[in-house]
Amino acid sequence: MGALRFSVVLVLALASGCATARRVDQPAFTPEDPRVERTVVIEPLFELAELQTSTRTEYAQLSSTPYSMSGFGFGMGSRFNGPGDTVVVAREVKEKPFFARPPTLVEVQARVLREVQARRPSWRVSSTGGAALLKGDVTVVRTLIHGNEIVATDRTLKNLAFGFGLLIWPLQLVNLSPVEETMRVFGLLERFAVDSNGLSMRLVKYPSQPDYAVNLAGVKSLRREFGLDITYEEGLLADEHPRAGVLVDGFVDRLASAVIALVEETP
Repeated sequence: MGALRFSVVLVLALASGCATARRVDQPAFTPEDPRVERTVVIEPLFELAELQTSTRTEYAQLSSTPYSMSGFGFGMGSRFNGPGDTVVVAREVKEKPFFARPPTLVEVQARVLREVQARRPSWRVSSTGGAALLKGDVTVVRTLIHGNEIVATDRTLKNLAFGFGLLIWPLQLVNLSPVEETMRVFGLLERFAVDSNGLSMRLVKYPSQPDYAVNLAGVKSLRREFGLDITYEEGLLADEHPRAGVLVDGFVDRLASAVIALVEETP
């Protein structure tokens, strides 16, 4: 009976451990549209994040060496790999945090444009590429991403429980519930008031940007720092790739709400 009970718990833990990421926090609150007509331009996102060192796990397939080691030399406990075997390679890399990488910045800006327009149908929401078609007073919103970090997690506890649970099976009960983590994206939002005629003359094109930036030197701004949290859960053994989409979904939701709040704020 003990072995059967252990097998059942282990199967349940492994099944729940493979569940892919999903958001578990509440959507950002956005007040009802007060129906005040505005023209709002949302710039491509900028980043000022520091490089981070992280460990990247990759998989390599052996093809030419008849016998190779999965470690760094022959010795007791070594395993021989034949052609076609897959080995795990871990290496350290320096890279920007997830929300400061160019593909993420491009996707977030495009989706925030749509989300702000959906929540404020009375506004005319545009990227900088549509500046020539705008008339009258324009509110420009600039977003600077400073970085992102995990601020809460129980992953370490569940990793330990899973490892020791192979010997002490009741510990596998911990893994019947998924890992829960909170990522915080922090940065700065700025609001500028300009005239549509002057806006076109202020456009600047950078090779790294999908659209024009705006030269706003000398224009007063309303600045607000932000720290936006996205809480999600996923199985301990889950494929990590779906997590990126969940994080972007959560950040777009929170950033769109923050943009609206800044535009509607009375100085």
